[in-house]
Amino acid sequence: MRYMLKETKSDLVVDILIYLMAFLLAIALGAFLIWFLLKINPFSALSIIVSSSLFTPIGLSSTFEYLVPLTLISLGLAISYRAKYWNIGADGQLIFGAIFTMQAIFSIKNYVIWPGLAILFVLIMGILGGALYGLIPAVLKAKLNVNEVLSTLMLNFIAIYFMTWLVDVTGPWKDPYAAELESYPIPYKFYLENPLILLSIIIISIFLIYLLAEKTPFGRYLKILGSSKNTADYIGLNKTLTYIYLGLISGALSGLAGALQILSISHILSSDFDSIYLGYLSIFSTWLSALNPLYVVFSSLLMSVLITGGYFMAGIAGVSQLFIYYFEGVTFVSIIVFQALKHRFKKVIKNE
Repeated sequence: MRYMLKETKSDLVVDILIYLMAFLLAIALGAFLIWFLLKINPFSALSIIVSSSLFTPIGLSSTFEYLVPLTLISLGLAISYRAKYWNIGADGQLIFGAIFTMQAIFSIKNYVIWPGLAILFVLIMGILGGALYGLIPAVLKAKLNVNEVLSTLMLNFIAIYFMTWLVDVTGPWKDPYAAELESYPIPYKFYLENPLILLSIIIISIFLIYLLAEKTPFGRYLKILGSSKNTADYIGLNKTLTYIYLGLISGALSGLAGALQILSISHILSSDFDSIYLGYLSIFSTWLSALNPLYVVFSSLLMSVLITGGYFMAGIAGVSQLFIYYFEGVTFVSIIVFQALKHRFKKVIKNE
């Protein structure tokens, strides 16, 4: 017997309305605050976000730099959240992906290896680091029923402090010639800055996660588990293995994001490696995508535009870059509220 959960046309219409209303509400409230508190034309300030992040060379490059990790992390969170496995630990998994990547680089940097093969090896190690760190809360959830929100959140702090120790003044990776808490830089042969390669990684990841979520029995099991644990028990779904697989998959994607951050952007590990908390930002882009792998890249692009444009808006219009986090928060809370009222929207549509 095949268990299929199909989304009705009314559900799709309601979801579109929910996300549109949440987005518009955040824009309206943000525009009002900019005008009321700062006496600045809100439309001029908000237009800077789009124009600077998408239509300037520096802005477009910065937007793409954020797009890569946000998309990869959000893909892993999307399938986890479908099963109501609330992984909040993407930051820790990203950091451990970066740590494993750095260790792999330090281990092979003196060997004569074809650069392409060396980069592939360190990427795999980054994936492994994130997957293993994501496995910890999954096992705790599956075997001991430990709340994954608490375990993943605490593991974030462990990862941050462990990374800081590695590059601290007395840490094993501290570069003695660096003024800040930074590791030794990676050799140039490990640089991966080709945007076509990075874009290809994103596309392949989206394709694989989409197939897994929509075209396999595992994807259907995720929907069943997310809809009703009683139904999952009734059909004999192995929740233990499901949680473990989700921990490995979401952790692996976050680890890959951490590896790419090292190879393509920072080229070092520092105490502020994940200073903007990409994992937490990815929660926003994940929910904005309605947990659909195909939509993740668009919601991640929106988040990337907001982050990049926020820096330009702060410099040009004098509106703090923190406004972007306010915007994210209002949108997120609005989505939650409107989702709670979803059944009422359905009634209105049916009556029409």
